[in-house]
Amino acid sequence: MVRTAVSRRYNKDAAFPMKKLLGLSPSKIYLFCALSMFVTLGSFWHHQANQSQLDRLNILNQGIGTCFNRISQTFTAMMIKDVQSPYLNRGFMGLSDECLNETIKGINPFKKNVGKGYETLNQLISEVHWFHEKVTKLHGPLLNNPSVPMVLGPLTDRFGKMETYKMGLADEIDATTTQLRVVQMNDELLMGSGLIFFVLALTLLSLQDFNRNQLKKEVEREALNFLKAGNSDVGALVDQLVDRALVGQGLAVTAQIFRDYHGDLLEKMAPLRSEQESTPRARQVVEVSEATASQAESAPVPTVHKTSLKEVLISIQNLHPKDTIHMSEVRDVQLDVPYEAFEQMLSAAVNQLAIRKSENKKIMIGNQIHSDKSVLNLFLAGNTFNISELEFAQGGKAVMGDVIDMNLVILKEMVTESGAQLHLENKVDRNGTITGMNIRFSLNRTPKERSKLVSVMKGKKKDLTRELMN
Repeated sequence: MVRTAVSRRYNKDAAFPMKKLLGLSPSKIYLFCALSMFVTLGSFWHHQANQSQLDRLNILNQGIGTCFNRISQTFTAMMIKDVQSPYLNRGFMGLSDECLNETIKGINPFKKNVGKGYETLNQLISEVHWFHEKVTKLHGPLLNNPSVPMVLGPLTDRFGKMETYKMGLADEIDATTTQLRVVQMNDELLMGSGLIFFVLALTLLSLQDFNRNQLKKEVEREALNFLKAGNSDVGALVDQLVDRALVGQGLAVTAQIFRDYHGDLLEKMAPLRSEQESTPRARQVVEVSEATASQAESAPVPTVHKTSLKEVLISIQNLHPKDTIHMSEVRDVQLDVPYEAFEQMLSAAVNQLAIRKSENKKIMIGNQIHSDKSVLNLFLAGNTFNISELEFAQGGKAVMGDVIDMNLVILKEMVTESGAQLHLENKVDRNGTITGMNIRFSLNRTPKERSKLVSVMKGKKKDLTRELMN
């Protein structure tokens, strides 16, 4: 039993976020789609820009390696005193200088990203220029006399310094490359996230469209059942059906306007219907015999009650604290229900909600008037009925292990005895979010008094028809 209750609660909590997501307005989802696509495209553009810088840094690193290899060849030829080597020619060394000058031109567009590498490259170019000048001075005497002793120590130290600069420059380029690769990885994560959120937003739009179509089919199915059952002319049922269809399409304000207009229209048409029902048809003649009249006079007349809705509400309001009940747009109507029974029934309903209300919440009472019935709603925000209470109110049994509040049991018995109808529900807004609990009573209105005068006419059918036509 405990496991079943825990499982039910877990399923309810798991379904709540999905209902909340499906309740989002389409405009917000479209905005979310646009933001996701913007993030995806922006990340892709930034990724490609960084990839371009990586390609240029790789070319720069390869160019520095090529230039330094030429300098190494010149240094090696000088150390072994290969005076006839082409690496010691002035033209070859000039091309090595030109190679480094082209390299620094390539680093100029993004020298800020390289950091100290730009200064290191300038120092390397300066050292290479001095190195080539020194080699030129030493190479001339060696051409005339290869056996002339030469002091190569300063040249070796200078080459070591140049090699240190070259390694430092390579380290700066590697560090910049690593940073760019990290940024690219973040760009790839943003691209993936943007695509995922974009797909989720499209999925939400599809699910919302599916739910709307299902609601349309359900409303159409219910309307077809009304037609087959012959209830298509019942004002209260048509009112609820159209109201549900409008709310399901997100037209809450339009539904409220229709509800008020249709209620007023039915109220205005009630006297006309009564008059039409009491007026005899043109081609029918009503003959009332004395025996029938006497039987009608002796028959017991059913008791008709005239209970004022506002009078009972004011009585209930006086019995509770000031901040308990708030009546919004309540129109007075005469109800065909005993005063005391209705007062006790309404008091039980208020007590059922009052024990659950928070400090800053009030019980909102409103009503709707139809031709033959009046619907009374008692709403409390921030609370909900459980499954057992909803099923018990509809005539079912409570879930095993759940205890029904005694106030609700008494309320249901009083409603049954009074001939009214009771309905419990948890109200939801246009986004599908539960807003509170609602108790709805459907009560018969007091029928209007009809004229007791009966016209008795005798004569031939032809003469009576002519008289009625006039």
